[in-house]
This record gives sequence, C-alpha cells and structure tokens, in this order.
Amino acid sequence: MDLDTAQVRAFVATADHGHFGRAAESLFLTQQALSKRVRKLEDALSVQLFRRTNRSVELTADGDRFLPHARELIRAADAAVAAMGLQDRPPRLDVIDPRLSPMYMLRRIAQRDPALAVERVAGRGLANALDPLVRGEIDLAFGRVADLGREVPAELEHRLVRLEPLVALLAPEHPLAHNDVLKLSDLRHEGIWIPQLGGPVEWLSYLQRLCKEFDVPIDDSGVSYDLRHTLEQTRYGKQRVTLAGADMDLASDLNLRVLPFEPSPLFPWSVVWRRGEGPALRRLLALAGRTSHEEGWCAYDPDRSWLPDDDLKQLGAGRTSA
Repeated sequence: MDLDTAQVRAFVATADHGHFGRAAESLFLTQQALSKRVRKLEDALSVQLFRRTNRSVELTADGDRFLPHARELIRAADAAVAAMGLQDRPPRLDVIDPRLSPMYMLRRIAQRDPALAVERVAGRGLANALDPLVRGEIDLAFGRVADLGREVPAELEHRLVRLEPLVALLAPEHPLAHNDVLKLSDLRHEGIWIPQLGGPVEWLSYLQRLCKEFDVPIDDSGVSYDLRHTLEQTRYGKQRVTLAGADMDLASDLNLRVLPFEPSPLFPWSVVWRRGEGPALRRLLALAGRTSHEEGWCAYDPDRSWLPDDDLKQLGAGRTSA
C-alpha cells in the first residue's frame, strides 16, 4: 500500500492539535480540505483514526497505534527532500506584477520572518500560471480562482488569503473629489476609465461583473503605456475616475484623491500551489495564513462589501467547518 504523505501530514497535525481548525491553519488548509485528507487516509487504512466530537477530536486505539509510524514517515519524507537540497531552495512565486497586492502581502509576511527568501517572477495572471505550477516550474501563484476559463487542475491546492478593497482615483478638481466616499451609482453617467482595457482574464471578468451589477459603463478610450501614464492622465488630463487596489503603491507626487467605494468592491486573491509542497513552501504558506488571519485580510461584511457570486462561493467554502 502506498500512503499519501499529505494525508499522513494532515493526520499528524490533527493529532498534535486535537482540533481540525487549528490543524488546518497550521497546514494552511481549509478545515474541509484537511478533514477530506484524514477521511481518505482512514479509507486507505480501513480504520477510524479519530473520534470526532463537537469541540475536539481524539485518537482511537488504531490512531494511537498509527501515530508514531506516521511521524516517522513524515520525518523520512522531509529528510529525503532535504537530502536533495530542496529544503533550502527559495520558493518560486508568480506575483503577476510587482505593483499589485501580492507584493504588499509578501512585505507584510516578511515583517514576521525577515529571513524568508523567495524567488519572484512576473507572469500574466493566474490562468497562465496553472500549467507552470503543475509542471513544477513555479511553486506558488497569486490570483482570482473564479472566471479562469478552465478548472483548477486536481494537482493544485488553493486558498483565499486577501479580499482587497478597490478604491477610486480622481483629480482633486473632479466634481466628486469633495466626497468622503463614492457610491458606484455616482459613476453611472461617466463610467470608470480603464484605458485599453486589458489585464489577466480573471481581473477583466471581475470588472465586467462589477460594472454590470451596478450599471456602470467602462470607458476604455485612450492610450496608456503603463500605470504611471494612466495616473498622470487621471490627474492632469480629462477629468476621469479610474480604479486601483487599496494595496497598491501609488504615486504620491500626483496628489490624486483616493476614495473608498460604498459598497466596497473586494478583489479576492488566492494562493495556488502544487500538492506535495516542500518544507520551504509550507513555511511560507503557514506565514501567509497566520498573517491573513491576524490582520483580517479576508474580512467580509455583506452589508458594506461586494463580491461576485462565484467568489462568494469560494469564500463560503474556505470557511466550511469539518
């Protein structure tokens, strides 16, 4: 019989924590995913490893007998990875664009572990990162898992880490600039300016869903060479309102007004990685999960925020208890 080390690792973590939620958090999994791994291991061994109660889980006699062997299996697997020199290799991350939220998240994570090392590559969105992830060319990617135009391959795991608020950028002379917040309905006449509408497919589909939901047109007129050019035109050209993520580093010298929306559109960022991750990537994932939880990155208020229906399903799945 061949045992799945990811399932065995889930069993050991659950035995150590005595709680599915805390074990899942330690492995950067949803409770649902961790519970599924444990059940598959129980099926493979044809035994029940835990007695489940409403508040905790306890080892059965079979689970207690299996635990020392499970620990030895994980120790041997980690030693094999270390022997190949893979333990010290920094994980390779697709951050899409160094100006976007993934870099903000990495900086926050690095504050908790200054020694954490990663290799960054800039790709073209999550849809284009799936196959390199499966092939092992990269170890982790960021993006929105809904509206990719294809299913996430079975070899990959994903977990929501950030609901990033979108904000409005406009010149201080704009008629709406005196507001403290903008209602999306305020833009039904002029629309949202996104010159040469482009970007990853999951971003474009999100934007189209947002604008359809609130009956706001997208103005894709004009030419923009890069983000700075768009912001300069927003500030000094024809008065327009454009969008940015709240995590982006914006050019402070342009003196643009940055206003929150009401309701607040939230862009969902997930991390996606290949099953059977090594120690360095597990360490990064655990840091990401802890930082996301402690800093409230996935806080969602249905009365004040907005997400597309498909993303709400992802949010619900991530919070399902085992």
